Amino acid sequence: MVARVHLNTDCVDRDTLVEFCLGQAGYQYVAIGWSYIYEENQIQDYASYYEAVKKDVKRLNPALNIFRAAKENDLFWTRDLDGVYWICRAKGGAEAYCDVAMDIGARIPVEAYPVGLEVPGRIKASFNRARGGTAERIHDEIDGIIVEYSKHIYNLKARKPAYTVKKLQGSILDNLPAFELEELVIAYIQLQEGYYVLSNSIASKSTTVKIECEFISRDSNPVRKAVVQVKGGDASIDAADYVEYVRNNYVVYLYASQVRNLKGSGCTEIKRETLETFYETHKAVLPESITRWEDLFR
Repeated sequence: MVARVHLNTDCVDRDTLVEFCLGQAGYQYVAIGWSYIYEENQIQDYASYYEAVKKDVKRLNPALNIFRAAKENDLFWTRDLDGVYWICRAKGGAEAYCDVAMDIGARIPVEAYPVGLEVPGRIKASFNRARGGTAERIHDEIDGIIVEYSKHIYNLKARKPAYTVKKLQGSILDNLPAFELEELVIAYIQLQEGYYVLSNSIASKSTTVKIECEFISRDSNPVRKAVVQVKGGDASIDAADYVEYVRNNYVVYLYASQVRNLKGSGCTEIKRETLETFYETHKAVLPESITRWEDLFR
């Protein structure tokens, strides 16, 4: 299992909580709350803690089931107060532990290492999702790549081969998760086609067709506008869906394994071989969030 956990109980002083969980090598934990349950219950282990919380709450928090399922060598991602991501290897299952001041009701002993501020988009999104909750499993998008990445990073940070990492087949374009593939295509349009990306932008009239973002040309004579759509895996794109953007004087870039109805649409397909060449020739200036995946398949 690979999951993420917010170190965010009802502790008033989160600095103390994060220091307790991550601060001392050899004594590190991921933890959840509901410490009040110890007041009127005899709690001997995680099973009795789980049952007591289950009886007391109207809706069981997914974090309780994730902790119940945890076993040795499961991997957890968490984040400290500086926004640094940590990779944590479970040293055993969840255990009952009461600390009212920090509102800890259960903990999993872990071996944890800081990774940095940049992690794959799929992991980052699990932390930033609205109403994402205390904990959630991180499900893979492409053939277990997040699991393999997490094992690889743990081995790298721990400086030991704790996990056997499965080498992925194919090229980097076959293995990039959706977030990173989009980032690569966006980098291509900026560096190769001469545009600036308008951060977090959505092109006009995009209520039915999702556009990744909007661009404006670096050359102001004349000013050009562009949008892009990216689909990974075996997904296809129908260029006919983007004719409205062409009519509104946008350059429309499309990247997918198959672009249907391209002829006469006015859209521009980014070919796979073009993107592969761009990656190889611009690797030195691309974000590590993209290039880090090479270690998993080469």
